[in-house]
Amino acid sequence: MRALATIVGLVVIGIIAAWVGYWIGHALGWTTGAEFPLTIGGGAWAIGLSILVSFGCVMAGVGLFVARPLRNVRRLAASGTPGRATVRRVWRTGFSMTPAGGSRQRLIAFELEMHPDGGGDYGAKATGLLTEAQEAALAPGTEAAVRFDPAHRSSVAVVGPMPTPAG
Repeated sequence: MRALATIVGLVVIGIIAAWVGYWIGHALGWTTGAEFPLTIGGGAWAIGLSILVSFGCVMAGVGLFVARPLRNVRRLAASGTPGRATVRRVWRTGFSMTPAGGSRQRLIAFELEMHPDGGGDYGAKATGLLTEAQEAALAPGTEAAVRFDPAHRSSVAVVGPMPTPAG
């Protein structure tokens, strides 16, 4: 559901940005037969500016709503403090990717009960970039391996199911 909302949001951003770009072109005198706010006329330069502004705003939205969260998950997974948590709820965000030479990974969202060393359990929401096998192993009630930022308790990334102890 989150992926659909993001796509709809990006489309709306693109439409509004195209409209704003066109009227900026109109203000610069690049239109013919246009009447503010809704009557669009001609003018190749204004239409070109409209497309350029729309594309730029959609790309900024992709960076803000898609790339930044993925970068935060990767950063935490690589350099966060290891910990464990109990999965309370799990759902798919709708985003997936296949790294070059790797298997498909999905961005999965979790509601967790964190169990930091030294006690003081707390609830947190987290995401994780996981394979299908890892996702299947993380049902509600199971233990998850997480990485978190101790300075920002709400910054948590799920890295997979808790490994079983060798014995």
